[in-house]
Amino acid sequence: MRIATYGRKSVYSDKSDSVGNQERMCREYAEMRFPGEIESFEVYSDEGMTGANTNRPGLKRLLEDVRDGLVDALIVYQLDRLSRDVKDFANIYAALEEKGVMFISLKESIDTNTPIGKAMMFITATFAQMERETIAARVADNMAGLAKKGFWLGGKPPYGYIKKEIEVGGKRHVILELDPEAAKYDEWIFDTFLNGRYSLQGMVTDFRKKGIKTINGGFFSVSQLYNILTMPYCVEATQDVYDYFSGIGCSMDADSPREQWDGSRGVMVYGRTTGRNRERRSAQGKDRWVVCLGHHMPFMPAGKWLAVQEKFRQNTFEKTAKYEPPLLKGVLRCAKCGCLMAVSRKKTAKGVTSHYFCQKRMRQGAGACSMRFIKCDILDGKALGMFREIEYDKKSILKYAGEDKPQDDGKLLNALELQAVKIQEKIRKLTNVIVDIEGSAAAKHIVAQIEEEDSNLEAVRREIEYEKLKIRRGKYAMKTVEEKAKEVESLIRGLDGFSPSKRNEVAKKVLKECTWDGSELFLRF
Repeated sequence: MRIATYGRKSVYSDKSDSVGNQERMCREYAEMRFPGEIESFEVYSDEGMTGANTNRPGLKRLLEDVRDGLVDALIVYQLDRLSRDVKDFANIYAALEEKGVMFISLKESIDTNTPIGKAMMFITATFAQMERETIAARVADNMAGLAKKGFWLGGKPPYGYIKKEIEVGGKRHVILELDPEAAKYDEWIFDTFLNGRYSLQGMVTDFRKKGIKTINGGFFSVSQLYNILTMPYCVEATQDVYDYFSGIGCSMDADSPREQWDGSRGVMVYGRTTGRNRERRSAQGKDRWVVCLGHHMPFMPAGKWLAVQEKFRQNTFEKTAKYEPPLLKGVLRCAKCGCLMAVSRKKTAKGVTSHYFCQKRMRQGAGACSMRFIKCDILDGKALGMFREIEYDKKSILKYAGEDKPQDDGKLLNALELQAVKIQEKIRKLTNVIVDIEGSAAAKHIVAQIEEEDSNLEAVRREIEYEKLKIRRGKYAMKTVEEKAKEVESLIRGLDGFSPSKRNEVAKKVLKECTWDGSELFLRF
């Protein structure tokens, strides 16, 4: 029997059993439940991952092996280690049931070999989801309540502030405290933006030429400047600012009525972004923001802050790009530093030339990254050549699919099986000998030889099972690559007839990784 176990430990909790302990208990149970029947015992795990979704590497690998018929039974310590969402759990169990995989959960004593076991399994999954949703709602409500009281909820403090712990009602909380030097620098940035008639990109370029850097010593990026110029925490909480936030659709806290916005305190905003547990944070609509008075002191005059926001509003309008995007825009990365490469254009006597460049080098100089400019046409041509190669020869995707072509031709497996036969034959002969010399001094020596050969046979059998597993995984990997090739081929069919914008869309869809190291372009689909 081929046994698999899955373990997970949440990043949020110190109480759940460690992945190692989960594996140990599942292994002990398997040895007790299936004595002498275990052919292999595969361990799958995810550390610091939530059970709220199935986007977990270890779980994905487990399900791939289940679909490929490599698992006979799955044992988990507790059902919610597998999933805390009923729908996700039902999908996982459907995959197990389709392949006839027995499912066992130790803590709940669930064994799907019995009807009551199946029923209890789904009841337990429902309660696990309810518990997760209850905890999530409680945490969200608590965080919102703290924000409405003006406390800082955690993470890196905004520009111009540092974090400070205070005690309120016997509990420790964090508030923002003014950093005078940084606040003065930020106000200078506001003045420069307003008086210089800059665009953000123009301001970044000018700062770089003049050697103006962030308080941490690096060159500014467009996003850094935008974050400084739009951060709400620094502004005086006046009634004009209240009206601004109310006017753009924010939820204004009832415990911070407009008449209290007298400019003596800063602004606190909760819900600007969403995302948790290593998920990438993303901006939320302004209708999801909760705005209230903070505990901290402001340093930006309301009139100046509002003038900057108005300038951004005036510059926001729908427009079409002046130039069509090159093929790899938005997907190409510098292999030397990992930074996304941007596009620059320059007018020459022959027209406009486009180049990819490393943004880190542009911001921080050649000391930070040695990647040089490269013409867009050169890299786009290389990528198009690879695309056409796949279109005309689907097998060529093996070079770009992120999967190694299985090299195992079965020779090692054949050799191991032959070795096992030889050991078995040796054991048979030794057994025949011991019958003839039973009771002699030599018999003990031969018994020891038999035990040693038996141990060797078990070791070879384990290697045989491992090789069989590798071959089955290799066949599944090839199947996955072939499916991937069909998908890529359908997307790039007729690429020559697409507009540059459409080509760029296709590249973003099919490319998982695209890097340039200065001499070679690497693609992975």
